[in-house]
Amino acid sequence: MRTSLGKKLQLYTGGIVALLLVVTFLVLERNQAQAWEDYLFNQSLSFARLATPELLKRFRGSFPPDEPAEIAAMHEFLGLNRDLVQFSLVSATGRRLYLSSIFENFPGLNLQPFDNENLSARLAAERTTMVTHKLPGGGRLLDLIEPAFGPTGQQVVSVRYLISYDSIDARMQEARRHFVMIAIAALFGCLIMVSLIARRITQPIASLTDGARSLARGELETRIATESRDELGTLAQAFNDMAESLSVNRAELTRKNEALITANEHMRSMQEQLLRSERLAAIGQLAAGVSHEIDNPVGIILGNAELLLEDMREDDPLRDDVAAIIEECRRCKRITGGLLGFARSTEGHLERVELNQLVKETVASLWPQMLFKDLDLTIDPSDGDLCVIGDADQLRQVMINVLLNAAQALQGSGQLKIALLRQSGQALVLVDDSGPGIPEEDREKVFQPFFSTKAHGEGTGLGLPLCRKLVEAQGGEIFVDKSPLTGARLSVSLPLSD
Repeated sequence: MRTSLGKKLQLYTGGIVALLLVVTFLVLERNQAQAWEDYLFNQSLSFARLATPELLKRFRGSFPPDEPAEIAAMHEFLGLNRDLVQFSLVSATGRRLYLSSIFENFPGLNLQPFDNENLSARLAAERTTMVTHKLPGGGRLLDLIEPAFGPTGQQVVSVRYLISYDSIDARMQEARRHFVMIAIAALFGCLIMVSLIARRITQPIASLTDGARSLARGELETRIATESRDELGTLAQAFNDMAESLSVNRAELTRKNEALITANEHMRSMQEQLLRSERLAAIGQLAAGVSHEIDNPVGIILGNAELLLEDMREDDPLRDDVAAIIEECRRCKRITGGLLGFARSTEGHLERVELNQLVKETVASLWPQMLFKDLDLTIDPSDGDLCVIGDADQLRQVMINVLLNAAQALQGSGQLKIALLRQSGQALVLVDDSGPGIPEEDREKVFQPFFSTKAHGEGTGLGLPLCRKLVEAQGGEIFVDKSPLTGARLSVSLPLSD
């Protein structure tokens, strides 16, 4: 079972206080008892020295006195000492000359053990002697013998007084009762004070514990109130300093981590651009060779095939084969043309281009084509001019490729929406269509050369890679996402001109 610090402090302090009170009580009781006994001895000695001469005067050598009145007066005189139980007169040889009755304050007290006691040793001392006796039934008696001397200095007779301790014991009992009450009150008061002190000590410790747990949960804004100027206040201030240091360190680590993430993203982007550049450079080298080795022979084959097709009759069974040769030659020409687009330098004539106007002109040039005649095409221009610094011909080529891809995906019917807007210092051109869209896993692959989502023979897979090359050459970005029209959204981002 776990015991709290406050309970331990109360237990230990209460135990120490109780032990100290018990020791103090015992010492005080012992000192008080000794003081009362000393008081009884002194009082009894004074009484004996005062009463002994008076007794000898009243006896006048007669034991006991002949007159009962003398005995009554003598008892009345000695009865002034309320602790006196009995007295007797003893000769120097130890013979008892007179024994009084037991005084009325002590009726029924059994004193037979003292009747035949040998007193010779005490009488021989010829001085006052005191001995304490314990009674069989409880209680104590002070046995005091006071010698009396004659004119010649010789001991004539001794008076023996038996004096009760009852009054002293009663006073001691009362003192013990008072001591116990004082001890209980003191112990209770000490426990209250210890509880208050323990509470004052444990509350800051509990606050520190809660603060430490808050720090462990990552709540570094936690602070402890430093009200006191003692060691606990110093500890609380040290805790606050530690929390502040941890908060600063975490903020610094967070900043550095964000910087590392940004640097990593930049490095990854640069790496992707480098890979694309290497890929495009390889394609450019390939394009130079292909265009030189293939383009001219294919052109000759295409020309001869077209002449042959013109000379053939409409019902000639070989006409379809010749038409297929012409189509495949034209496809080869498109591929070599796309490859040559990668081989050419992307450096163009940079000028101020207004995108709203460029998009409208591009749509107007494409509108007569069959792919666009039945489309629901809308243009949402930006408010005011949307100008960028770039090559107008290359940007127009990008828009043509993007719009042709969207129209081919719609297969002549559906919605095609073009929106232009400003966003964070960039000019955005958003092209949305209601076509089948592009799967998420293919949205980055479409910018790789020769990758196409179109049916076989409908595309070369070079249009979007060429668009990315042209856009990035002018400091922009191009990417594919899901469109609100359920199809694909192609976004072109270019820096705005000052």
